Amino acid sequence: MGALTLSASAHLWEQFLVGAFDGGPDARVEAHPILPRWQRSRALGAPSTGLPEEGPSVGALALVERRARMEPVWHEVRELLELLAATPLPSGRVALLADREGVILATRSSGGDFRDHADYVRLVAGACWDETCRGTNAIGTALVEGSAVAVVGPAHYAQRHHGLVCYAAPIHDPFGEAVGVLDVTGPASDADPLVLMTVASIAHSAEARLREVAWARIASSTRGALASRLSREDEPVLLLEAPGRIAHLNAAARRVLGAAPDVQGPTDRVFGLSWRALKEAALRGDTLEADLPGMAASWRVHAELVGEGAGSALALLVRLESRGARAQGPGPRATAPRLEGDAWAALKGDDPALRATLREAARYAPTSLPVLLLSETGTGKELLARAIHASSNVGAGPFVAVNCGALSSTLLESELFGHAPGAFTGARAGGADGKLAAADGGTLFLDELAEMPAALQVMLLRVLEDGSFSRVGESRVRHSRFRLVGATCRDLEGAVRDGSFRGDLYFRLQGAILRLPPLRERGDLPELVKALVVQLAQEGGHPPCAVSPAALARLQAHAWPGNVRELKTVLRLALVRAMGADVLDVDALPPLSGGAPPRHPVSPPAREAPSPVALRELEANAILDALSRSGGNVARAARLLGIARSTLYRMVERFGLSLPPRS
Repeated sequence: MGALTLSASAHLWEQFLVGAFDGGPDARVEAHPILPRWQRSRALGAPSTGLPEEGPSVGALALVERRARMEPVWHEVRELLELLAATPLPSGRVALLADREGVILATRSSGGDFRDHADYVRLVAGACWDETCRGTNAIGTALVEGSAVAVVGPAHYAQRHHGLVCYAAPIHDPFGEAVGVLDVTGPASDADPLVLMTVASIAHSAEARLREVAWARIASSTRGALASRLSREDEPVLLLEAPGRIAHLNAAARRVLGAAPDVQGPTDRVFGLSWRALKEAALRGDTLEADLPGMAASWRVHAELVGEGAGSALALLVRLESRGARAQGPGPRATAPRLEGDAWAALKGDDPALRATLREAARYAPTSLPVLLLSETGTGKELLARAIHASSNVGAGPFVAVNCGALSSTLLESELFGHAPGAFTGARAGGADGKLAAADGGTLFLDELAEMPAALQVMLLRVLEDGSFSRVGESRVRHSRFRLVGATCRDLEGAVRDGSFRGDLYFRLQGAILRLPPLRERGDLPELVKALVVQLAQEGGHPPCAVSPAALARLQAHAWPGNVRELKTVLRLALVRAMGADVLDVDALPPLSGGAPPRHPVSPPAREAPSPVALRELEANAILDALSRSGGNVARAARLLGIARSTLYRMVERFGLSLPPRS
């Protein structure tokens, strides 16, 4: 009724009854939303004077049956109904629950003078309060309009109820259908808009709890598979819960809807389509069209039922497809990959084979496909994995790296899956979540994947299928959704043939296979050396310097079994030995073994396992040289090498070196 007083409302009601608004639509009808409700009541044949005291009601047996059907709802609102009725008011009030047909199932009264009046107007169990019987009233009108309503005084169609103020909100089941109404009624003189907010909030809480119970009946594997399916979709996909709430959306949908207002609100405000329209389209197999608020693009909308039964759905999977994008066609130039950003810049070099691999990686990065990097040790697999992550749909999430070859099988299982408190000797008192949990919503990078024990391969396969896993020493099922990037220098096909790597896991990982060329096959060594000298000089606090032609020739003559990692170690050591010279010459280079690089390797690079001996010797020599030149000062030696002090301590321990006394 807006800001109308009770007397003004009564005058408007009298005008309506004498036909003052029967001439068709006019401004006054638009100014008073109550008029269409009264027109609907009159069309239904509801009496404007009200019903006699007994009114329509259901028998005792029918009431028991109706209450049984509403038991799940009653279980959720019983205590809240008591709380609503217990709020002290001078005249009292009645809180009640009605079913989908407007039949009152249960009432709670706060006492006072109003209780007798409530009995008089038949606010009692078994009475029917739909609009056909009583015209405009909060219970019946909330059911018809599907939303919370307040009906104050003469806004009621029946004159018998003009002394009431009624606040009601429908309660929807997990399928979006109204199953009941929560109502609070009192004297019109005690009208308070805050009561409507309270009733609506309690109804929404009951709906949320009903959804939780319904989802709990669905197997956890089904829910996990659904969420996993969502994360694997490249196109914008949303999961809608009844009666139209956006429950989940993948990264592509977040990008599309990021400019739209109220992304977590009802669907009709996000892209103009109601839950009912989407559900009916899903049942018919129709495709709808929608315009997103604030965006110029027009979209095709595909809805798919999810849940129990063909005609009822706990949720809908909704895909958005840009009509503009479809019209342009999928030509490769329209989606040409772009190698931009710090993560891609870290992969230095202009070798044609390298750049081709990077372009292919950039093409796969925005998808949810798993990526397998088959390259020799030291070629920059983790750098490439980080670049793929940064350009992916989960780029805003965490990047978690695990070296599967650096841990025993027991420690690797605990590292990946986490462990419960006291799961094994030495376990953390509070337990640990593990890398799978840490990677949720981001990228998990598994380096040296081929070294994973067979038992863990089975466990990883399950995680990749539906996102479910359990911590060590715990039966509770947890879930994690992540993009997987795996890497190995071994021949995985050969490992599958000899049984050391599971074939089903290998084929599950075969989303995109990329190979970084080994350094000996690259034709950009001079450019790479110059770029790395600039980078490593900045990191180690060395003055900038050039590289002499003789030094470049010496570096080009080396076979580089440790690839770019070995080259970085050599250059770090050379910068320390150069002692700030303007030119890095041959005498600053450490001893290098090996002749000219082979032009045509006999076997594919991914199947070679280079010996780490030369690289370990170079690293150890570089550490000893830096410690010597720094006078035993670990912090300064670390700066000379361009590494963290904690890393230097670990390397000293790993190589069995001794720290010299400080001078």
